[in-house]
Amino acid sequence: MLVAIGVDRKRASVASRERLAAGGEDLAEVLRSYGSLDGVDEVFVLSTCYRVEVYAATTCPSAAAASLAEALRRRAGDEGLALFDLRGAEAFRHLSRVAASLESGVVGEPQVLGQVREAFGRSAEAGSVGKELSSVISRVLQVAKRVRTETSIGRAGVSWGHASADLAEKVLGPLDGRRAVIVGAGEMARLSAQHLHQQGMHVSVVNRTLANAEALAREVGGEARTLEALGDELLRADVAVVAAPVALAALEPRGAPAMMKLRRHRRLLLLDLAVPRAVPAALGEVDGIYVCDVDDLARIQRQAQEARAGAVRDAEKIVDAEVERFARDLAERRAAPIIAAVRHQASAIAREEVERTVRRLGGDPELEKRLDALAGAIVSKLLHEPSVRLRRAGQEAEGGASLMAAAARIFDVVQPTGEPAPHA
Repeated sequence: MLVAIGVDRKRASVASRERLAAGGEDLAEVLRSYGSLDGVDEVFVLSTCYRVEVYAATTCPSAAAASLAEALRRRAGDEGLALFDLRGAEAFRHLSRVAASLESGVVGEPQVLGQVREAFGRSAEAGSVGKELSSVISRVLQVAKRVRTETSIGRAGVSWGHASADLAEKVLGPLDGRRAVIVGAGEMARLSAQHLHQQGMHVSVVNRTLANAEALAREVGGEARTLEALGDELLRADVAVVAAPVALAALEPRGAPAMMKLRRHRRLLLLDLAVPRAVPAALGEVDGIYVCDVDDLARIQRQAQEARAGAVRDAEKIVDAEVERFARDLAERRAAPIIAAVRHQASAIAREEVERTVRRLGGDPELEKRLDALAGAIVSKLLHEPSVRLRRAGQEAEGGASLMAAAARIFDVVQPTGEPAPHA
């Protein structure tokens, strides 16, 4: 059985998550500690800025969950810490959603998948995981890969920075190798600079205070200049993002035709993110200059949000389908030993009766063959519905155990000890 115990940003404060965090040299000791707890057979820890989650393979889910919860609360120094407790298919669902970034602060961000891989790898290096958790993680990574490749969840950005880059690409085509100038050094300027840089653009930052421009330029590997240099930067730039509400001499409409002539009429996109607006609307009337403001970006954001919502629905369908398949496999593994034992016992009894009957009737081989087939058919039909019910019981993390135990007693077969963990 797979058990998941932990907290995320919704359940615990930053301070609590910091106390629970396990990383660096501390991780191996934490894994050894958790791996020695009552009921825990295998264990791995996912520890990030937003969550600290412990996953265990166990044959005793109640004992493992209780001992892990106690250990986490003790480590956090908080007896009332609100931990989630998930088991079986629901634990698998949660980890799949985490790896697919459906539980991330920014849905679709790719970092968490790498964090899951790294966490599992470090747990494997520490020797705290074996075949069962390895199989679970393999399936989780396959789910996340399907979500990334079969949906657009990682491609529909909804931030101002994403919108700026998307709009620039629509106007100019591929951005790799082009130049951008950012006017301002605040949050809007920073987001735009980062996303344009990620698209392969060379970024210059122009700001009244040079020190602030230099700080932002360092983040994106660009250049920093004062406002007086904006005219020169506009001659080289393909995109100008104006995120400071100031009047700029370099953007006076009367000088635009001369500027475009010096640029040899290369297209120039002016993104006005300032409120109030800093780019005169008249510039958009100059051939080759495209002026867009926050309303244009808001429209792109709404379109991206709609695309993201559709991608999330597609991703959740994939996760639901994989969880259903996991649950079926889990049910099969939990119920299979008892079903096999009952069928073996019934077949042995049927075979014994066939042999006794054939001996009394003279040992006819053809009769034996027919009676064997008849007995086998009867056994299959009699045990079909009990087998179905046992498989359904296998899907229940705790309640199904009592039904399987009752079946073992009724049919007088040996019930396997514990509950096997899920595997691929």
